[in-house]
Amino acid sequence: MHQPSSLSELEDFAKECINSQAYPDDDHNFSLFACDSCKSSAFRLTIEHHTGSVESNFRGIIWGECCECGYLMRLFTFTGTQRKLLREEKPACECGSKTFTVGMCERIEGGQGIPGFFDEGVVVGKCTECNLNRVIVYTD
Repeated sequence: MHQPSSLSELEDFAKECINSQAYPDDDHNFSLFACDSCKSSAFRLTIEHHTGSVESNFRGIIWGECCECGYLMRLFTFTGTQRKLLREEKPACECGSKTFTVGMCERIEGGQGIPGFFDEGVVVGKCTECNLNRVIVYTD
């Protein structure tokens, strides 16, 4: 099973991407995606960009194909029946690898200790070959 190296680095990278240090009263929840079948955390990604998707605000579906067992699952969905497929993207690292450990960090606004609502987020990946971190998509 592929296990990510330096997972805390991926979490730190995700938090840096959404400028978490500027929002100390907010919750910044990081979670790592794992295969529903075998629990591996290494995926080959297909990103479906749907109408309304822009660089700072993703609309569509992120599919993850498990590198261990081949199980295909939705890692992230933000779309609706009114949205149409614009294009598909299959991310690759600068080193050429198409396999990533994938996680998500979301900022939940906090006010006087009372949890608020979702403000923004990011889906990030760490290359399983060279460990380079990269943004997959931003959500807002």
